[in-house]
Amino acid sequence: MKELVIKNLKIEYGKNTIINNLDLHVKKDELLVILGPSGCGKSTLLSGVSGLLKPTNGYISFGERIFFDSEKKINMITEKREIGFVFQDYSLWPHMTVKDNIIYPLKLKKIEKTKINLILDDILKDIELSDKKDVYPNNLSGGEKQRIAIARSLVMNPSFMCLDEPLSNIDPILKMRLLKLIKKIQIEYKIPMIYVTHDQHEAFEIADRILIMDKGEIIQSGLPEEIYNEPNSAFVAKFIGRSNIVSENVFDRKKNCKRLVIRPEDIEISEKGKYVGFVKKKIFRGSFVEMHIKYNRETLIIHVNNDKHFVGEEIRFNINKSHVI
Repeated sequence: MKELVIKNLKIEYGKNTIINNLDLHVKKDELLVILGPSGCGKSTLLSGVSGLLKPTNGYISFGERIFFDSEKKINMITEKREIGFVFQDYSLWPHMTVKDNIIYPLKLKKIEKTKINLILDDILKDIELSDKKDVYPNNLSGGEKQRIAIARSLVMNPSFMCLDEPLSNIDPILKMRLLKLIKKIQIEYKIPMIYVTHDQHEAFEIADRILIMDKGEIIQSGLPEEIYNEPNSAFVAKFIGRSNIVSENVFDRKKNCKRLVIRPEDIEISEKGKYVGFVKKKIFRGSFVEMHIKYNRETLIIHVNNDKHFVGEEIRFNINKSHVI
């Protein structure tokens, strides 16, 4: 089984450690989304995997092929790693048509013209741009340009793909369509992928597994529902979704109190609720109303489907679910 294996990876810029002794496995056919704030090392990790950047220390392999091994002094060049890389800025040649941008890597490998045309037709059909074959990039939308960039990576039949915030410049409506396309391609081509983003909505849309990074280290890894419902730290709870993070003694007097993560949707307003607070603020969020409730010394965020309450009103509520960190 071909898996990407990373062991004890360290990447430094000068005296700054960007990736700190990181271990990671990406399974066959898996779409792993790496999620984290700007500057946490997400893009640096992709550069190390693809060979665009030489690590300081560690080991990287895919199946039987060793990409990098600091002990054995192995550092396979990028071209031989057979990794497709999709960048944030498209990186298309403006003087080439869609067709020429896509088939350029095939021409470099001197693949025969008949085979190139067959590959081109198939890939254009997959990305739904068959009618744009002779168009130049400056006449394409941002979403179309990114599909061309994805297609150019796919034509070489890569064994693995890295996508570095590929949709950060795309509007929200088109972004959802492209996320579905990326997931469809990943499933149909059976290519393991690492998808880097700081947008949690993208992560939950396509991820088989989510990995949370901060300061060059893996903070938590798991299924999307595990990351959301069972965060292992305040950092993850705050980074993923909205959270109320409070001490247990806010609700019950206990010794050795722990911290609780309470999602806004897990607080229920009820006339016979156990707890009593006051409405401090309301914000209309479209599909729900966000209410800020003053309780003891804490302000709790609650999401409700209707807006029957007013600022200053006394309100009773129950906590249906919480998670200890």
